[in-house]
Amino acid sequence: MNMKSMLLGLVAATSMMVSTQVLASGGDMHLKHAEINVADQEQLLRGLTVFTDVCMGCHSAKYVTYKGLMDYPELGISREMADELRGDKALTSGMTTDLSPEDAKESYGKVPPDLSLIVPGRRGGADYIYSLLTGYTHDPAGKVADGNYNEVFPGHLIAMPDPLSWLDHDEADTADLEKQANDVSAFLAFIGDPHQNERRAIGGYVMGFLLLLALVLFLLKREIWKDVH
Repeated sequence: MNMKSMLLGLVAATSMMVSTQVLASGGDMHLKHAEINVADQEQLLRGLTVFTDVCMGCHSAKYVTYKGLMDYPELGISREMADELRGDKALTSGMTTDLSPEDAKESYGKVPPDLSLIVPGRRGGADYIYSLLTGYTHDPAGKVADGNYNEVFPGHLIAMPDPLSWLDHDEADTADLEKQANDVSAFLAFIGDPHQNERRAIGGYVMGFLLLLALVLFLLKREIWKDVH
């Protein structure tokens, strides 16, 4: 293979990757900003409640175990709380929905995706999740049934019915629904990278050490070269 063919192949592969990412992300989307704090225990626990009460009706987070929830200090989950959440499931089992794949396909036409890594895996991250949950509206063309038209989802036709009942909600409920969307976005952002807070803390110490080391080296260099003109 000559150089020209290799370059053309590289360009084609890059174009396919970019196109795939654009399609996967829904192209040019205007996302709302999610107000989340993955170090806020109260928000994370509220998000866990929304996830187990609403999302787990269809979705799983199979890479997160009930024991794992106990191991994360940000959540502060006790054994009693984990037992209440898991029911008759094993402590080491993942957080899986009771909806079978067969029933999911019959009801929605497809199996709902696992949400363990949805935030790091989806362009827009938590902003995308928040925007999706608050993006249900009426189809301007009147072709898509209410509850299945979402202004953020690629193509706008979404199999997931409006989970928070955002469509046509009362104005008085707006703040509460936005809070629920923010909270579950925060929880999904946390479980997608549960060691991020620890990593940031370590990173702060490392940066402090490097700055101190740079200062020491600078003073040492100045001392060694002070007599050289």
